[in-house]
Amino acid sequence: MKRMIVDGLLFVLLVLLMGFHVLPKPLHEALGVLVAVPAALHLVWNGAWFSSLRRGTWNVRRAASVFVNVALIVSLAVALVSGLAIANRLFPGVFGLAWQKSIVAHQAHVASSYWLLIFSGFHLGLHWTALWTRFVRWRGWDVSSRRYRLGSRLAVFAVFVLGVAGSFLHRIGDRLMMKHVFGTAATKLPSAAFLLVLVGIFGLYAILGYGMARKR
Repeated sequence: MKRMIVDGLLFVLLVLLMGFHVLPKPLHEALGVLVAVPAALHLVWNGAWFSSLRRGTWNVRRAASVFVNVALIVSLAVALVSGLAIANRLFPGVFGLAWQKSIVAHQAHVASSYWLLIFSGFHLGLHWTALWTRFVRWRGWDVSSRRYRLGSRLAVFAVFVLGVAGSFLHRIGDRLMMKHVFGTAATKLPSAAFLLVLVGIFGLYAILGYGMARKR
């Protein structure tokens, strides 16, 4: 349960940080540093994964899973380092004024944040079956009931549609390729809707990750 709380906090911080324009700049920078704490705990608690890379047989599914995990760690590192480089409120001049004003550093920070959101979704999807099974047992839900099955399908459909729509609203392709985007349709949404769309994008890739995990 403790791990689920920390992982939930990590997800909430990620979504809040992605809502950069709805938070005061000092709070955004403070949360950007704070997110390293649950991220580090998650890595420590799952440290056995690193040693397991030397054991067992490899196939396409395992290679894809390892790629997602490594890419997730790299995108987090880039987002954290680039965030410190451009911070000008709580942590001014950590990397010098040149980096703080660098357009490339700013674009790298935005791009890596969106990559982080995507790979986080994939990561959750890859482990969804085990996590959801534990959660359902804790809640005591009857997964065989017709209401549960119907509700699950409707939820997946709603998240999928929201994620696809959100990808266009955020111009996520341009973001990932580090193109300079002045504004998007998503930034014109109310703050709650903006954050909800981000959750939809995360959920979309969690669905894709779940599908990847089920491939034989």
